[in-house]
Amino acid sequence: MTTRRDHAADTAGLRVLEIGSCLSVAYAGMLLAEQGHRVDKWLRADGGDPVLDLDDGEALWRWLCHRKILTVRHARQVADLEPGSVDVVIDNLRWSAWAGWGVSPRAQAERLGARWVSLRDDFDGRSFDAVAQARAWGEHLGCVPAYLGDTAAGLWLAFKATAGGEPGHYVLRHAALLAKLVEGELAAAPRREGASAPGRYGLNDARDGVRVWYRGGWVTEPLRGERWRRTHLGHDAGRYRV
Repeated sequence: MTTRRDHAADTAGLRVLEIGSCLSVAYAGMLLAEQGHRVDKWLRADGGDPVLDLDDGEALWRWLCHRKILTVRHARQVADLEPGSVDVVIDNLRWSAWAGWGVSPRAQAERLGARWVSLRDDFDGRSFDAVAQARAWGEHLGCVPAYLGDTAAGLWLAFKATAGGEPGHYVLRHAALLAKLVEGELAAAPRREGASAPGRYGLNDARDGVRVWYRGGWVTEPLRGERWRRTHLGHDAGRYRV
């Protein structure tokens, strides 16, 4: 049963199947849809998603789902797909959920001849933004903007899905991806004696903005609101262009 079709993506791009809930996998699917790929998003039986329970959830849901084909189907029905019917599958479900349904993403990827990319936490549980942020930054968690873990993971998920290579099952680890994106590899590397930290940040009075320590001095970046962003950053009807 198809529930809605937003700006059907009948293009020569990849045929992408998005399975999962919340932000990360939906953000990855949105990026792929915006790049001209056909993205089918499977919804659970009640058609809902935890995104709808967030502040401004309905607006966020519309943003994440635009250009996608929304269909109510259970994730286990991936086993009913015909070989060659999809090019890419992306999901953020727990491995135990797939096992409980008797579905092996690895076996299904081989059967379908598709690249299947799963986003999971570092211990094979569900990918969850707040947990990933805590693992990636530890005591610096309070400095992490909301949803950064979900959007960063979605970027990596979309990249891996379209990176090419042989069909098969690939697993990405949420906290590791997030740490990698924000120079976690540099911060985690053994630090030479006397070497400076990757960066220091401080918040002045709101009128001054955010200060960043750069090459021996503080650089102040003024706070810029929505009006400034809409004036100076490339966008189309409020959606920033890439």
